[in-house]
Amino acid sequence: MAKNKIIFITATDTGVGKTVTTFVLGVLLKAQGFNVGIMKPAQCGGDDAQFLKKALDIKDDPRLINPFYAPEPISPHLAFHRAGLKFDPLKAMACLKELQERHDIVIIEGAGGLMVPLTNRYYNLDLMADLRAPIIIVARLGLGTLNHTLLTITQAKARGLMIKGIVFCQTEPSSKGIPESTNPQEIEKLSGEKVLGIIPYLKPLNQKNILRRCQDLKLNV
Repeated sequence: MAKNKIIFITATDTGVGKTVTTFVLGVLLKAQGFNVGIMKPAQCGGDDAQFLKKALDIKDDPRLINPFYAPEPISPHLAFHRAGLKFDPLKAMACLKELQERHDIVIIEGAGGLMVPLTNRYYNLDLMADLRAPIIIVARLGLGTLNHTLLTITQAKARGLMIKGIVFCQTEPSSKGIPESTNPQEIEKLSGEKVLGIIPYLKPLNQKNILRRCQDLKLNV
């Protein structure tokens, strides 16, 4: 793997496991000897950036990791407006450049999916394109994911983004039914994109459990 690479973690929907996927990839890459950095350009409510910084033992300044934060858990363009802020892509790019100088690879976690607006005229999709970032799409295993995932893949391709693959994340400890058992293979067949693997429901969510249960994930980064 070349130094200074980036990968952008996006998703088909909210709450499908982007933060867990970012954590899992970070742990596996660190176990292979890579100096891993993380970035959350926009965060509205929650503590994803803080969790990743602590869980992966990242020493970078929190303002570098998460340059834009608003306290309300709503769409970024609304949250930033209500907080008196405006997302600035150039500032995000400058923060990423500094992180790239410090790390072999920077894993960027987006705020929601491709079409989440960061301003009234600028979407996650635009940020990914401006960063020239290859993307990994995180999808849920259950019913409905074929539609959400294929729509996301279609939009990403239309924008010319490089899709590194799809990761399915099991966010609940439920037993697998037919959709959960067949969706990964169907997505790969219907979209022509690689499925990198399935992240199982992880409890406890810690490095030891990740290294024990996620070694089969294909790190196509």
